[in-house]
Order: sequence, then structure tokens, then C-alpha cells
Amino acid sequence: MKVFVTGGMGFVGSHIVLELLARGDQLTILARAPEKIPAFREMPDVTIVQGGMEDAETLCAALPGHQACIHNALIWDEEPTELQLKDVRASANLFKTAAEAGIEHLIYTSSTAVHRPFQPVMSEESRIAPNNYYGATKAATESFLSAFSHQTNMRCNIIRPGPAVGKPAVQGAPFKGDRRFTEVVRAALKGEDIHVVKNEARQFIGVADLARLYTAVLHSDANRQTYLGVAQNSVTWEQIAAQTIELARASSRVILDDRGHNEIPFRFDVGKIEQDFGLAFDCEPAIRDHLEHLIATER
Repeated sequence: MKVFVTGGMGFVGSHIVLELLARGDQLTILARAPEKIPAFREMPDVTIVQGGMEDAETLCAALPGHQACIHNALIWDEEPTELQLKDVRASANLFKTAAEAGIEHLIYTSSTAVHRPFQPVMSEESRIAPNNYYGATKAATESFLSAFSHQTNMRCNIIRPGPAVGKPAVQGAPFKGDRRFTEVVRAALKGEDIHVVKNEARQFIGVADLARLYTAVLHSDANRQTYLGVAQNSVTWEQIAAQTIELARASSRVILDDRGHNEIPFRFDVGKIEQDFGLAFDCEPAIRDHLEHLIATER
């Protein structure tokens, strides 16, 4: 299958690229900086098109001939209103251009942020009412994609990833994660006490596991579906801090700040990806990879 990918040079996107290549797909990556990941330029089934999400002419020229599109890019801006206007507008234009180019299947990368403020139990069917601009931007773009799915023959699906963890896809590829990982690692390497909030936890997702979900959705018959991309298990920052101390062989102590969090404050129900694709993920191995990479980088 020929797949057009936006955001393929990012942390998550580069893992999606590797997973799709392993599946035998041929990829075109839209990239502002084609040289960002040198290894991708040497791969025979990868074509890199220089341009950005707002380059309408580039998209019109590049999209025809592809069967699918994975929209994983995000336009950032310092001003929240500009983020909303630029990213949502660019995404809507991409959806329109993709449909006109004959794209058969489009997958949009949203975020679990659309569910904020988090509830005790959430699923793909939960009502969303985002409480921040990022979540609102993602939710608005989901709505545009829903409209296109009803007005064109293009199959449309949405993946809502949680915070991704793991190591870079290939040498020289980007590495990204919650800044608290870096703070915890730096404190441990200095032998300082590590302060974390008691019972604060997240359902992370191993970035390579997340890429497997994209591949499963891409090569399925799903249409107008939303999938939560998180692991089954939650991990606390206390556990992360303790593991960091062990991996770094540090003398630090973990200091808990009790803010009255419940032991399990919220949970995403990931039964849908197990039911539809047989996927069930454990994020702990990827957290270890994430920490080991950070420790090696920060030393």
C-alpha cells in the first residue's frame, strides 16, 4: 500500500514509518526538513517531499497515487488562538485535498487530551468537553474529519494516543517525552531527592506499540471509528522515580507530595483495541527504554 504520512519525522511519526515499512508499505513523508532523519533518506521504499501542512500546492501534487494518508503532524504556535486557527484549518484543507486526490483511507492522530478533565473511567464513547486549547484543537479537527467522512467516500478513523514513551526509532531520530522524565533523571544523576506527587499516575503507551496500532487500523476495514492508544496498565511517578534511581545507581530518595489523589484517579478502557485487533499493551518495558536512553544522554 502507498501511504502518505505527515509528521513522519517526529518521535511518534518515525516509529509509524518503521512499522509500516516492516509491513511492506511504500511511504511518502511530508517534511519541512527532509534531512532531519538521515536514515530515512537511504530507505528504498521511502520518498520525502519537502513542505509543510500549509503548502497547498505541494499537497495537491503529492497526494494523488496514494491509497491512504496518516495525518500525524501538528502546527504549533505560541498564541492559543493561532494554534486553533492554523492547525484546524490546515487539517481540514488536508482532508479535502486527500478526498479529492482519491485517498481511500485517512487516519488522524488526535490525543487523549480531548478527554480532559479526566473522569474515573473513559472510553472512546465518552462525552468530550476539553478544558485546554490543545484538547479543543484536537476535538475540533476530529469534528471536521467526521464531516468529511459523511460527505466523501474516504474512510476516516481517529487514534487518540496517550503520552508515548520509548527510545528513538533509528539513530538520529527525535526523542520526546513528558519533561518530568528529564527532571527525574537529572535529579537522580545529581544524587538529589526526587519529589513526585503521591498516587499520580498515567496510562502511557510504548511508542513502538502505538505504531502497531496505526498499522492495525490502516490495514483494517474500520470506518468512522475512534481508538484510544494507551496501555492497559497505569504507572505512577513514584514507580518511575524508583526505577530511575535503580537504573542510574543513584543515592537519591523519593519524596512524596500528598495532594489527596486517589490510588487510581482515572482509567482509560482499552477494550476496543483488544476486541477489534487483539492488541493489549504493557507500557513498563517502554518506560525502562525511555529512562535508559535519557540516563545515557544526560550523563
